[in-house]
Amino acid sequence: MVLLTRTTNVTSRIVGGAAAADYTWGWIVSLQRSSSHACGASLLTSEYAITAAHCVYGVSDISLLSILAGTNYLYDTSVTTRQRRTITKVTIHPNYNCTTIASDIAILQFATLNVSSSSKLTFICLPKQNQDPFKNNTDLVAVGWGTTSQGRSTPSNYLQQVTIQAIA
Repeated sequence: MVLLTRTTNVTSRIVGGAAAADYTWGWIVSLQRSSSHACGASLLTSEYAITAAHCVYGVSDISLLSILAGTNYLYDTSVTTRQRRTITKVTIHPNYNCTTIASDIAILQFATLNVSSSSKLTFICLPKQNQDPFKNNTDLVAVGWGTTSQGRSTPSNYLQQVTIQAIA
């Protein structure tokens, strides 16, 4: 997930990237609807993740939502570190606007994940208050299971990453 501080056109493609090495991004999880990938989310703690509000806006039955953690592969059930948790609560930013996508952020709550050295899970590092991590020409890494090419509508089965540069 990418948090943006400026008006930007956001797409769900990681084009020109590559498959992410296993367990490199231990904080990324797949937000799923009825066990199918919908969006990425980032672990804040063992019970909370952050995602885009548009990913959960309008979902009337949150019991259909779950997260899949501990794996780069969406559908390989043999990965021993994978953990699935049903979402128990969704909190959408009170200023979220589905037309302008302003305040496009939501918090997901779920049953506690097993976090240990063998689980390969970590929590995302967030910038300090009043710190802008998006300085001009800073290298950023975008990760996700989004579509990998123009015109493709299905997500990648394997976690992708691409290095991009911040432009102020």
